[in-house]
Amino acid sequence: HIKMASSDSDADADDRRPHALDTYTERGVTYMSGPKVFTHPIILAIDQGTTSTRVIKYELLGFHYKERDGERKDLRPIQSAQHPHKQIHPKPGWVEHDPEEIIENIKRCYREVGGAFTMAVGITNQRETIVAWDSETMKPLHNAIVWCDARTAEIVSRFSEKEKHMVFQKTGMPISTYFSATKMRWLFENSKDVQKAAARGTLRFGTIDSWIVTKLGARRDSNNQELPNVHVTDVTNASRYLLMNIETLEWDDDLLNLFGIKKEWLPRIVSSAERVSGWAGNPSVTKDKEKIELEVYGILGDQHASALGHRLREGDSKNTYGTGCFAMRNTGKTITRSKRGILTTVCWKLGKDEEAEYALEGAVAVGGECIRWLRDEMELVSDANEVEECAKTVTDTGGVTFVPAFGGLFAPHWRDDSRGVIVGLTRYAKKAHICRAALEAIAYQSMEVLEAMELDCEENSKSKKRKKTSSSDGDAKLLSVDGGASVNDTLMQIQADVLGKSVRRPANIETTAYGAALAAAIGAYKRGVYGWYGNSKEPMTVRDVLGEDNQNANDGSKLFESKSTKEERAKGRSRWEDALQRTYGLDTYCDKE
Repeated sequence: HIKMASSDSDADADDRRPHALDTYTERGVTYMSGPKVFTHPIILAIDQGTTSTRVIKYELLGFHYKERDGERKDLRPIQSAQHPHKQIHPKPGWVEHDPEEIIENIKRCYREVGGAFTMAVGITNQRETIVAWDSETMKPLHNAIVWCDARTAEIVSRFSEKEKHMVFQKTGMPISTYFSATKMRWLFENSKDVQKAAARGTLRFGTIDSWIVTKLGARRDSNNQELPNVHVTDVTNASRYLLMNIETLEWDDDLLNLFGIKKEWLPRIVSSAERVSGWAGNPSVTKDKEKIELEVYGILGDQHASALGHRLREGDSKNTYGTGCFAMRNTGKTITRSKRGILTTVCWKLGKDEEAEYALEGAVAVGGECIRWLRDEMELVSDANEVEECAKTVTDTGGVTFVPAFGGLFAPHWRDDSRGVIVGLTRYAKKAHICRAALEAIAYQSMEVLEAMELDCEENSKSKKRKKTSSSDGDAKLLSVDGGASVNDTLMQIQADVLGKSVRRPANIETTAYGAALAAAIGAYKRGVYGWYGNSKEPMTVRDVLGEDNQNANDGSKLFESKSTKEERAKGRSRWEDALQRTYGLDTYCDKE
């Protein structure tokens, strides 16, 4: 869904040489012998998601060796590549990925977009998914355990109410199968390879961002000397471990002791926009032409990157429709505690010396995944697009309600014992009704999260706990959306009708990769990388991205306005809540030993 720009810099940068007569590229800048003497610096975004890996190459606009008037500072996508990876299901409720396959897919994408001579790299990744590896062999010790994996339910049940309260106060999150700490504990208890590495002192844990930087991060200092492996994660990913104190932004000793995790196994916590790797060698002169060395300047968990891509300011909200659904509301520098099962998390920290901003977030475990389930497991449709086509042939669900709680319910319910149901079936029901019920399920789950966040913010404001950090409170009457499933017009209209408010979809829905690229651009500025080009114009800063003159409206965005009445919304909600109650406790009958 990216409209690529036409540019001479689209040529294969891997084959560029500084001595070429027509063009040569140096650290992301392409110089030309013809009339066009300069193209834009190049930023690369690695978007490592739950089902695939995408690499997008951007050119930085509004920044030139010779200034060009009237060009706004922004990033424009010029090339992309994407490859899926296998979903491994050893048992019901278990989900794993092959860490090495993910790295190979990144390399493939990198070469396909011509990633060499990139000025800066930004990484965004599926959060909570944990990798264990050996720091000496650099090999994974087990498949990655994915964020939606439910195998750690028994570990979750071990904790007392007092311990759960302590974790929630320090992290803003409940103890759940969702987060990284329980997955690390499971690996330590159940993998002999992990136990042996721990005994040797070579065990390392990390989310996917840590794994990428460790495997592919550049490892040369300014004197071209080899550096040790880099083991880092940014504050947004660290906030999902259940081990970081959201006030100090450091690993918390009480939490580490509670889960039995040693600090030396964990990555160093850094900001979301700073240099975290060494310098890359020049691909034109390096002996190993196949080696990939990434100069990483920005890291954000996927939903935080999406929020930055939407340029969310305090009070703004967005919802990402991917494998799961992830709603986020920027609360500025205020840590807002939820009373409704919504997560309090770090929104981002855009530089070492910048203050952290916080957010409320609600995660829906099964969003677009239920569309894939209808296609692959139920074989109800042959193509994902067929779901929308079927849903459009009926005006309602015919009384059918679908709750896709395949591995439990996330926010605001947090019910590990829930399993999916389809209720309200009659002989009148047909495929189209079930397809429409699947789209409604995505919309209703998102509605519950968004409403809970709004109520938490209202209560926080009334209690005067809120810090005023901007002159804008955002637009609570508007929801910004992105993600693969957001291209479904029928789903977006259902979402507007369920919420009773407008939904805005930007022309470019790849806001996650865009946000990672923005973080890298900010990180490169803070490191002074732009100075290499000798320009006099100020480069991209935090204000350029989030300042008041940068509105959230996107050119070419599409607005879906609510057409529902208050009575219709109340009736639909009652039907949804009735179906929800029927999912509780079904794990007793569904889960196999």
